[in-house]
Amino acid sequence: MQKSIIALTALALSVGSIGVAQAAVNIRQLDQERRIDAGHRSGNLTAGETMRLKMEQRAIVAQEARMRARHGGELTRHDKRILHAHQKAAGHAITRDKYNGHRGPNEMKL
Repeated sequence: MQKSIIALTALALSVGSIGVAQAAVNIRQLDQERRIDAGHRSGNLTAGETMRLKMEQRAIVAQEARMRARHGGELTRHDKRILHAHQKAAGHAITRDKYNGHRGPNEMKL
């Protein structure tokens, strides 16, 4: 009985650590999607800019999925570096488009 409890605890910890590793890579992704949505709602992003930025995020997600498939569901350090570089570039694109002076239909009048 005690051995089965220890085995179940070890299994839960190992599954939990996999989730934490995946979450670390995806937190930035979720933040950028939130920034895009907020920019569109506020009118700082046009519909075209929003669509292009969302397509860029989908491409990063697809690339991550391909990388994980190659390595049995894990990301190597090299894969993480590549993904973070793409996410950094996407983040700069979000900032650039939000503050380029073009306004969408939801522009807030302050």
